[in-house]
Amino acid sequence: MKIRCSCGTKYEFDVTPEMARNPVRFVCQNCGLDSSDYVNQLVRAEIAENFPEAVPKPEPAAPAAPRLKISLDKNPAEQPQAAPVSKYCQRHRGVLATEKCSVCGKPICPQCLEQFGFFCSPLCKNKADLQGIAVPVYAGQKFQVEKRFWRKTGLISGSIFAAAVLFFGVWIWYAWFGSVPHTWFSVRFPDDDRAYAGGAQLVGQDQIVFLHGGTLARYDLKTQNPVWSQELITPAQIAAAVKAESDAEAAANSGAEYTHHVSQDQIEREAKIGLQRELALYVSDQNIWVNRNGTLTRYDWDTGKASQEVPLTAAGGAGNNSVAGGLPVAGADNGQPLDPNKVEAQVQNMNLPARIALPALLGNASYEQQLEAALNDHPQHPQGGKKVSTDGESVRTVPGENGFAQFSTRLLEEHIVTHEAMKAAPKKSALDGDLNASQTGDVANEMLNEMQRNRGGDKVAEDESRYQVTVHLLNSPGAADWTNEVTGPPQLFVLKTVNVVAAGKTVIVLDKSNKKLWQAALTYNVSGGGENFLAAQTQFGEGPVVEHAGTLYVFDQAVLSAFDLTSGNARWRVPSVGVVGLFFDDAGDVYVNTTTGNPDDIKYSRQIDINKNTEAVLLKIDCKGGKILWNVKPGGFISYLSGKFIYTVQSYDPNPTDEEQLSDTLPPSPALLRIKRINPPDGRVLWDYERGSGPVAVQFHDNTIELVFKRSVQVLKYFAF
Repeated sequence: MKIRCSCGTKYEFDVTPEMARNPVRFVCQNCGLDSSDYVNQLVRAEIAENFPEAVPKPEPAAPAAPRLKISLDKNPAEQPQAAPVSKYCQRHRGVLATEKCSVCGKPICPQCLEQFGFFCSPLCKNKADLQGIAVPVYAGQKFQVEKRFWRKTGLISGSIFAAAVLFFGVWIWYAWFGSVPHTWFSVRFPDDDRAYAGGAQLVGQDQIVFLHGGTLARYDLKTQNPVWSQELITPAQIAAAVKAESDAEAAANSGAEYTHHVSQDQIEREAKIGLQRELALYVSDQNIWVNRNGTLTRYDWDTGKASQEVPLTAAGGAGNNSVAGGLPVAGADNGQPLDPNKVEAQVQNMNLPARIALPALLGNASYEQQLEAALNDHPQHPQGGKKVSTDGESVRTVPGENGFAQFSTRLLEEHIVTHEAMKAAPKKSALDGDLNASQTGDVANEMLNEMQRNRGGDKVAEDESRYQVTVHLLNSPGAADWTNEVTGPPQLFVLKTVNVVAAGKTVIVLDKSNKKLWQAALTYNVSGGGENFLAAQTQFGEGPVVEHAGTLYVFDQAVLSAFDLTSGNARWRVPSVGVVGLFFDDAGDVYVNTTTGNPDDIKYSRQIDINKNTEAVLLKIDCKGGKILWNVKPGGFISYLSGKFIYTVQSYDPNPTDEEQLSDTLPPSPALLRIKRINPPDGRVLWDYERGSGPVAVQFHDNTIELVFKRSVQVLKYFAF
């Protein structure tokens, strides 16, 4: 028999039949507790169960009062002796018993129930397990309570762990894969069918209309197949353009001692590029328009056939001197003035070896151009400005949001003002003295600016002529024409509720009945623009004259102004040089695409400084008070804003026309396309997508990006919450 004292000490001894007559004395050697009665009770119960014959017969009792007791037992001697029953727990002295052991029937208290359940000891529990006795589980047993606790803890911990794994898994997938633009649609074109201009527009959820060079097509995005395709540039048109270019080159070379011959392939490519760049695509719902040299042609949505034409007269008038693209190349730019912004951008994209070699290459280009000019007896200083055309009246149709207006201009008095646009040459040349690699930029600047002066780029012409302008409303036949005189090249902006005539440093606001409301003077000339089909189609935002929510926004070369549309009172002004466009959100804020330029960039507009890095800047301004909410430099201008979607684009193609590169020219920088998504509340960059190819056109539609490359049209898509 195994016994455990209340102190925890365990004992084991053999039970013999003699113990039934000779009680044992049991004293715990650890705590000294005398448990003889309890042990003898257990011994007797064990003997009664295993050695019933050894149990002594009880002595017959004295005769009682005459009373008849009837027993139904046939053999009373065969009845087992019941174990003594106590109302106190035998394990915990003085504690009332509330249950009985399910095996031996001993009284057990709540403490025993909590420790062993419906058993008095582990021995009875083992007996029940061995004999297969079904015993209910006590819910309050310590083991069961702990089991439920740890089961519940495990379930909660497992759920938390599974939720954390799921959350981080989804976050990692979204951050690294889901939120990153991936190719959703792509169509490639043969190598000989390159595009140098174009555009693309999604229509609905599964249609795309694009212009790839001279190919106008509509594709189904689900099947990736074309619905229809039209060639807008025919071989006959290319041949005619090639003949015209060849005749012009022959006439230019006639009688010249030194001629610059252009290959037939180059002439054909340039003619094709010119024809492609005459085309512009505009899509609104299922209305497809293509503008070609001032003629709008509408194409049927289902068949792609031309269905309507609207003629628009191209704008005329004088402007500043034309400028070449970028770094000088002998025989390729006709000695035109250099564009400082393009030159600086080209140099900023060069690697260090190319920048170190720049002065030597510029010196070679300068020598070749001087030699070419001498052989052809070309003047070194062309005229400072163009003559303003005085041939009659210029009439053009200007589209707007709610209709068209006819704008007529006629020169009254020509007045061209020429002024210096470069700083004076340094008194001491950077070439004097010892040179090192750190002076490469200064030497290149000196050489480039000297070449700029030799090309006549040190002066610019500003048109301050007097013009007579007339606004005729095509959508209001009963409205009288508005006629007035203005100073400077005039422009007409047809807006939602007003029309605005801008000329030089003046804006004049007319209502839709041609009645003058007010006019305002600006600090600088109004930036060019206003001839777009729709303001929403401009690349970097609306402008330079924009109507929005009862306010007229006007930006000149250095100031963004907000006027009350009714009274003309200036609500606020924000100085900023180089504003190129505005975007508006639904929260009453305006996003401004501008630069880090300063007023010297306007005064010395032809000065070249390759060490200067003019960066793109984004401003978020409160429309009501003109407060700047944030100012960031993401590396590119905003090209799209709709709700939570704001994108900036930075792209570069070192050879956009695929011209043959001369052996002594600078090594081209790699092509680049970089798109960033901006967070509207704080201007933070959410993701940055970059690839090594320069696109012809980039357009957006919420979480999709439409790209037109020289050899393909692609649509990128990503998940957005």
